[in-house]
Amino acid sequence: MADEAKNAWLVAIAVGFQQETKFVFSSGSHPLDDLNRLVKSGGSPIGLLRFDKENSSVQGSYRPFEEYANESWVGEYLAGLLENTGEIIAMSQMRSVPDY
Repeated sequence: MADEAKNAWLVAIAVGFQQETKFVFSSGSHPLDDLNRLVKSGGSPIGLLRFDKENSSVQGSYRPFEEYANESWVGEYLAGLLENTGEIIAMSQMRSVPDY
């Protein structure tokens, strides 16, 4: 995530749970600690969401992690998350520590 974030506006790791998706943001204070807590809580890191700012708009893209790259459902899942770009960006700007 750190390498991807070097030339992106924002990067998030999508962590899937049975009933929801949580995110670890490149802009967070301790993204590795956040990711470890989510995994210990039963989450599975599925892929990266990348957001690039172009003028006043934000373009999103995704990349599944290697262990999910050949799963038929993962592209639709990650693309569906990008339909909520505004909400995801708003979550990244919250200063409180996520509730695990």
